[in-house]
Amino acid sequence: MKSSIISIGTELNLGLIIDSNSKYIAERLSELGIECNYMFTVPDREKEISSGLKMAMRYSDIVIMSGGLGPTDDDVTRNAISQTLNIPLIRDKKLDPSSLKFVRKKRTENIKNRLLRQSYIPEGATPIVPLVGSASGFRVDHGNNKYIFCIPGVPAEMKSMFDEDIYPFLSNLEARDKKVSTGEMIRKSTLLTTDISETEIEERIKDLIGEARKASIDIGITASPGLIKVILIEKRKAFMEETDNLKIFEEKIAGRMGGHLYGRGNTMISDNLKTAIRNARKDITISTAESITGGLISSVITDTPGSSIFFNGGIISYSNFAKEKILKVDGDLIEKKGAVSREVCLDMALKVKSLFKTDYSVAVTGFAGPEYEGDKTGLIYCCICGPSGYKKIFKKKFTGKRMDIKFRTMQFALNELRNAIIQYGK
Repeated sequence: MKSSIISIGTELNLGLIIDSNSKYIAERLSELGIECNYMFTVPDREKEISSGLKMAMRYSDIVIMSGGLGPTDDDVTRNAISQTLNIPLIRDKKLDPSSLKFVRKKRTENIKNRLLRQSYIPEGATPIVPLVGSASGFRVDHGNNKYIFCIPGVPAEMKSMFDEDIYPFLSNLEARDKKVSTGEMIRKSTLLTTDISETEIEERIKDLIGEARKASIDIGITASPGLIKVILIEKRKAFMEETDNLKIFEEKIAGRMGGHLYGRGNTMISDNLKTAIRNARKDITISTAESITGGLISSVITDTPGSSIFFNGGIISYSNFAKEKILKVDGDLIEKKGAVSREVCLDMALKVKSLFKTDYSVAVTGFAGPEYEGDKTGLIYCCICGPSGYKKIFKKKFTGKRMDIKFRTMQFALNELRNAIIQYGK
C-alpha cells in the first residue's frame, strides 16, 4: 500500500516551525511496510488543502492529514475535506465532552459554539476521540480500500491519536491483506557514526552498496555536524523464508566503521556509553572537565536514565579563573602553554579525575569562535584519563558554526571515552 502525508499550517510554509509530524508518521508507517510516496505541506487555506488532498488521493491508498482541526477561524481542514469529497459535516454529540473539556466554568454561548466546531466530522466518517487535547480526529473510508485520516497538528496530540488509533487500524488492515496476498514489506536499520566524513564512509562501503542493491537493500548516508547516519532500507515480499540480508549487510558495514560506529537506531551517544560501561562488568565511574563545551558533555550524559550510577560529576572550567581556582590547574602552565593546549587539557583531566575520585575522566578545551580566534576557530584538545595511568590526548580541528563545533566536540569526547572503556573491558 502507498501513502501520502499532508501537514497543514501556514506557519510550516513560512518556515517558522519544522514539520516533525511528517517524519514521525512516515517512520511509523514504514514499520508496517507502508511506503510514503508523497509529502505535502499546505497553508491554512481551503483551496490549497483541497488541492493537496486531491493529488494525494490520486496516487495513494492511505492519506494522513495533520493540522487544522482546532476551534479557531484558521482551522479549516474539516471544511476543505467536506467540499473536496462532497460530504456534509455533521455534529457527533459523543465528541462534545472532548471539545469542551478545557472550557472554564464561566463561558459565553459564542465560546461554546466555537469549541463545538471540533465535534463536527464528515457524515459517515469514523470519529477518533482525543486522549490528549480537545480536537477530535476522524477516518473516512473512501472505497476500494482507500482511507483518509485526519488528526490534530499539535505533535503530542498527533502522536497520541496516531499511536492509539491509526497504527492499530493499519496494522490489522495489513494483517488482513497479507492473508490473501504477499505484499511488500519495508524494514530499515540505522547505524550511527561520528568523527568520520560522509565521503569517507561512502569510500569504505562502496562495494557493499552495489551488493546490497542486488539483495533489494538501499543504503543511504545522511550527514549532520558530528553525526553521520548510514541507513539501510530493505523491501521484500512478506512471508518469504530467506536469509536475513538486512542483518548481514548491517554487520558488514559496521565492521568497516571501526571505532567511529557508536550506536544503532535512535539511541544517543550517552546511551551507548552506558552500554559500554555495563558490558565492561566493572563498577566504572566517570567525571568531566569542560571548557569549550560549557557543560554540554555533562548534560548529554545525564540525558540517559541511570547515569547517576556511573557519572560522579563535572566542572565547567570555562574561564582561566575556574581552571586555576576550582580545578587547581597550574596557573604558570596556562600562562606558558595557553588555556587551549595539550598540556592544560591533560592537567584538567587529571585534576577532575582526582577531585571526583573516578576511574575515568574526560576534559576538553578549545576555540568555538568566531569572534576572536580567527583561523584557530574549531581547534580543540580532548584528553581521556583512565585506570593504571591511562592517558590519551587528541588534537582536532572541527568546522562549522559555534554550536556545531561544540556538538562535534561533545560527540567526539564521549565516543573516545566509550572506546577507551570498551578496550579496558576486553
